[in-house]
Amino acid sequence: MENKKNKKGSILNQVVIQIILVAIILALFLYATAGKINSRGVRQQVIEKEIALLLDSAVPGMSFGIFKTNANGVVNEIKIERGNILVFVDGLTFSKGHPYFSTYEVSVSEEQNKFVVSVE
Repeated sequence: MENKKNKKGSILNQVVIQIILVAIILALFLYATAGKINSRGVRQQVIEKEIALLLDSAVPGMSFGIFKTNANGVVNEIKIERGNILVFVDGLTFSKGHPYFSTYEVSVSEEQNKFVVSVE
């Protein structure tokens, strides 16, 4: 009788250990994917969309600055090509860009710690 109790206790201990191991693996998986959600590509798209929205509502003579180091990462370069705003963040070499709709001339200049987007 006592031998059966030891076997049941041993099986219960094994099940508890397996559940703990599965929980640890699941926690590590969630931690690894949480970092990807806030990745450089997402930050890059956020900055592109913010600039595009500002350009959509801009009037001639207006200019605004984007700091190279901001909440969305380090901005290495900003380009304007064929009606798209292209932002390169933290060493990314590829950008799909985001379209903006402005009938005015838009230019980007680089200063010491920021990029200045001007509408003329």
